[in-house]
Amino acid sequence: MLRNAVFDHLVIAVPDLDECVEQSKELLGLAPDAGGAHPGLGTANALLGLELGADVAQALGGGAGREALTYLELLGPDPEQDPSLAASRLAGITAPAVQRWAIRPDDFDELVADADRSREPRISLGEVHDMTRRTPDGQLLDWRLTRRTPLAWSGIQPFLIDWKNTEHPASRTMPRVSLERMWATSSDPAAVRAVWDFFGIALDVEAGETDGLHALLKGPGGSWTL
Repeated sequence: MLRNAVFDHLVIAVPDLDECVEQSKELLGLAPDAGGAHPGLGTANALLGLELGADVAQALGGGAGREALTYLELLGPDPEQDPSLAASRLAGITAPAVQRWAIRPDDFDELVADADRSREPRISLGEVHDMTRRTPDGQLLDWRLTRRTPLAWSGIQPFLIDWKNTEHPASRTMPRVSLERMWATSSDPAAVRAVWDFFGIALDVEAGETDGLHALLKGPGGSWTL
């Protein structure tokens, strides 16, 4: 099970946010809520509440269903900002794809320090960044996270997030879908499993030509595999 942490959110990177919202409505039967813009980063998001299916919950040591504060983030370019700002965050995104995922530690600083001391395997979380954005109703969200470029293991390694004193985004009432399955593909499955073991992650890792995360989502209107 996850070591002193819980699943926080899954990021689906998209080339066009409005088009992806429509795609979600067609495939899952639900329209994501507008999230807000990330000033200076060139991106904006839309959100769906996320329920963990039984297999995912078991692999992460949590309970299935609605109890956890967990959500799905659709992340795309913000048309109100300079397009070049989003270029690095959305590099290579020509269709919706699982880009990365976040876990929420009980003690953010302690897990950052543990990763910094790691050797076999070496866990590189990158730097800690402070972030803010406003919701459509004007609420200011304030959080911090670990970020590195390029993404560790193409996003397979989770990043850490700490919402400080901000109300968690998933505490809002929003449409919800189920994460029925989540897995990784890698040219070096053993190395990925070693990284996941550090965090206490027991999700499946399949052999593949490239590293990447994948997810099976289910809504009232159907399913979506990414």
